[in-house]
Amino acid sequence: MSVSDRTEWTFAEILDHEGTKAVVEITCGNETPGVIAAMVEFLAALKGREISDDSRLTEMLGLTVDRIRVDRPLATAISALRTAIVDIQSQHSNMSITEALGGVSQESVELYANINRSLGPSRRSPADFAEAAERAVADGFATIKCAPFDDVVPPVSADEVRRLAPPGLERVAAVRAAIGPGVRVLVDCHSRFDARSAPWVAQELATSDIGWFEEPVQPTRNAGALSEIAEQVSMPVAGGETGYGADFFAELVRRTAVEVIMPDIKYCGGVAEALSAGRAAQAAGGRASLHSPSGPISQLASAHVTAAMPGAMALEHAVGEASWRAELLVPRERIENGRLWFPGGPGLGATLNAEMVTRREAS
Repeated sequence: MSVSDRTEWTFAEILDHEGTKAVVEITCGNETPGVIAAMVEFLAALKGREISDDSRLTEMLGLTVDRIRVDRPLATAISALRTAIVDIQSQHSNMSITEALGGVSQESVELYANINRSLGPSRRSPADFAEAAERAVADGFATIKCAPFDDVVPPVSADEVRRLAPPGLERVAAVRAAIGPGVRVLVDCHSRFDARSAPWVAQELATSDIGWFEEPVQPTRNAGALSEIAEQVSMPVAGGETGYGADFFAELVRRTAVEVIMPDIKYCGGVAEALSAGRAAQAAGGRASLHSPSGPISQLASAHVTAAMPGAMALEHAVGEASWRAELLVPRERIENGRLWFPGGPGLGATLNAEMVTRREAS
């Protein structure tokens, strides 16, 4: 489903032998066809077999965690199936995913506003960033995130970063000036720096009072460099959005590569694994905030994980990306005052609006 020039959402419906249905998001950029192929293969292999626990899926399919970690379409397929298993089992038990994960049902969870996806290629000036941030604050969000460093395209030397990064720094400064000191500002670097350049960027950002410094380098490939960076910067380092498995995130915290882990249920192993990752990170002295610049199905599932994890930080939400987004769910997605409100009911609590899906696919 086309959402914008930059975004596609892909969903899958998975049914058990009784016809109980789970809807999951399997979006994986240009690699989504590989996810679909893997899911077709896995579902054929699992047909007629009883699955008592989603964590057994890897073993049942003859896979190893090491293999999954280096194959993002494979990780996405496994994560989707594991989330579907938890959802279907929750429905059979007449409980929400929050409750199935051991949590207590909540009315709502706090979100933070990722403004980047509402700012297309033609809206990248500091004034555009400031306007988007002001709009999000007016809608009740207390935390704003942006990804401002478009001009830095790796690989690039530290000297070149000093020349190319200032437009990004200006965008962040404009956001801070527009919304004032009472709102938290997070910065996503999209892995555009290295161990030499990142500390300088963080030092420059500190003047804008930044709440976290997200993925200056890619954690799945450069955890050592990320540890070096974390030792030198004044704000918390966050990351891990493409990582798989609770052990991966616990190791990031143990190595002090990040303070805030960011598991994404689409890639990390699903909702139960995201919860395990968060708890492991917390036990190691870190914090957890789920990564979710995604469609409303993933958003709601991630909200259940957030609700089931005491001490979890606010959940990501891509504000302003699609005006019709809320209508894609039944019941309609409800985001008000910077919070996502649960629809109630067993399992996920919502499903796709078939009429809306058909309308969007035809547009």
